Amino acid sequence: MLATPSFRRLLLVLILTAASTAVYAQQAYQLKLGRGLKEYDQYLLKTTYEQQSRTSIYSDNVMRGDTTDNIVILLTAQCKVVSVTVDGQEKEKHIVVRNFQLRTNTDTFEVLSTGAKVRCWFSDSGSVFTVDDVPVHDTVAALLSNVVLGEGGSRTGDVLDAKQPVKLGQSWKMNVKAFRKVLGKEQSKLMKKLDGSVTFSRIDSSGAQPTGIVTARAEAPSFSIKVPGAASPITGSLVAEFSYEVPLDTRFPPVSLSTSTTQNYVGIQGLNKLESRVFTRRQSQFIR
Repeated sequence: MLATPSFRRLLLVLILTAASTAVYAQQAYQLKLGRGLKEYDQYLLKTTYEQQSRTSIYSDNVMRGDTTDNIVILLTAQCKVVSVTVDGQEKEKHIVVRNFQLRTNTDTFEVLSTGAKVRCWFSDSGSVFTVDDVPVHDTVAALLSNVVLGEGGSRTGDVLDAKQPVKLGQSWKMNVKAFRKVLGKEQSKLMKKLDGSVTFSRIDSSGAQPTGIVTARAEAPSFSIKVPGAASPITGSLVAEFSYEVPLDTRFPPVSLSTSTTQNYVGIQGLNKLESRVFTRRQSQFIR
C-alpha cells in the first residue's frame, strides 16, 4: 500500500521532532530556575489549590473516629505586575478575577465575582489584598493567599538551581539550607534530617519555544514535636515535591509551577492513638 501525502507529512514531523529532541538531550543547560519578573508584565494566571486532611482516632487498637476534609480553590485571573523587588519577585500586582471558587465536601462557593479587581501586596510578613481600597474579609484573604503569591525572584533558583550546566536526565542535590528558609524557622527547626534532590526530567518542544521541566523531592523522614502536658511527643514526617517548567532560553519567565506537601503525624497517649495526614498541592500556569 502506498503512503498517502498526509501520512508522509506526519512521518516527517515525527522524524524532525525526534531529531530535535536528540539534539536537546546532548546539550548542557544553565537552567536558571529563579527568574525575575518586570514591572508592567502581564499574564493570565490559572491556578488550583487542593487540601486533603484525614484524622483517625484509635483506642485499644479500635478506630473510634475518622474524619476527612477536602477543599479545592480554583482561580483564573488576569494579572499585571506593578512593582518588583531587587531580585525580580513581585511586590505588588493587580488582578482581575475571571473565576474564583471554593469547593468543599458538600458545596461550591463563588468567593469573588467575575470582574472583581484585587490589589495584592507581598512581603516576608505576609500578603495584603484589597478591593476598592478596602481590605478583603479575613476568610477571603486566607483563600487568596493560597493561590495568589509573589511570583518570580531568586527563591526558587536558590533551592533548585544546579551549580553548573546540566543535561537532560541529570540529577543534583537540592540546596537544603535555602529550602529550610522557605519552610520557616518554626517548622525547619523540628527537622534534624532533611534531604532533597532535583532532576532535569523532560524537554517539551511542542510549543512556540522549547521548555525544560525540572522535578524535585525533599524529605524529612522523621521528627518529633513536644506537646505540653503529653507523656510522649508527636512524631511526624514530611515529603515535598516540585515540578517547574521554564523556557530553555533563560530570558523568558516560567511557564508553570506545581508544588505539593504530604505531612503525616502520629501521637500516642497510653492506649489512645491519633493519626493525621495532610496533603496540599498548588498547580499554576502563567500564560503570556
